[in-house]
Amino acid sequence: MGLLDAFRKATGSENNQTELPVMAEGELPGLGLKQALDAHSAWKDRLSKIIEGTSDEKPDIAIVVQDNQCFLGKWLYDEGKRLYSHLPEYDSLIAAHAEFHVCAGHVLEQHQLGNQVFAEVILKSKFRTASNKNQMLLTNLFRVVKTR
Repeated sequence: MGLLDAFRKATGSENNQTELPVMAEGELPGLGLKQALDAHSAWKDRLSKIIEGTSDEKPDIAIVVQDNQCFLGKWLYDEGKRLYSHLPEYDSLIAAHAEFHVCAGHVLEQHQLGNQVFAEVILKSKFRTASNKNQMLLTNLFRVVKTR
């Protein structure tokens, strides 16, 4: 008996006909947890460097605020939606992910308007909160799917 079979037996999900597709630890079909968390964590560094002037990157705010343009967003609106949209955890993650991108857009907007101090305040407050919530809810979706 494999590890996944033992897990299913221990959790009583071995005969569950509505079982969700599950891949290796830390992965869902088409999405690795570490990859998604790392990609969104990198946004803080990118935004910090833009505000500090140590980056020449000039992201398009109209793209940044869209929650379906990044790797996680594309997964959420495609394979993630197809497989997990019936879960309340999916809905929570969609909302948090959208807020994350709106906050990133606000940081960039304030930077472009020359309001560096306010951009940094948003980065360290609203953006940080949105980022933490996004990561927590993404991890929670993985946990819920893995335990079913």
